[in-house]
Amino acid sequence: MILIALYAAGLFLLLREAIPWLRARSSGVVHARGQRRTAVNRDVEPDRYAALMQTRSKAMWPGGIMVLVAVLWTGWSVIGFLQPAV
Repeated sequence: MILIALYAAGLFLLLREAIPWLRARSSGVVHARGQRRTAVNRDVEPDRYAALMQTRSKAMWPGGIMVLVAVLWTGWSVIGFLQPAV
């Protein structure tokens, strides 16, 4: 049961940042987070755009690690089930 929760939480945290990051990479406009959601254009403010994109990419790490742990745990369980009992 905890494995399903690990997959769900990891995918949620990963995709929560990955989808806007991919959208910003393709369009060149990233939206700042917070109450006043301002759009930052890559051509107008390249330094701020780069900083916001780096922040978004760093925010993807916890979700990615959770998904990686869930995949490794699943693989470990499958290997354990496939080996015959001695």
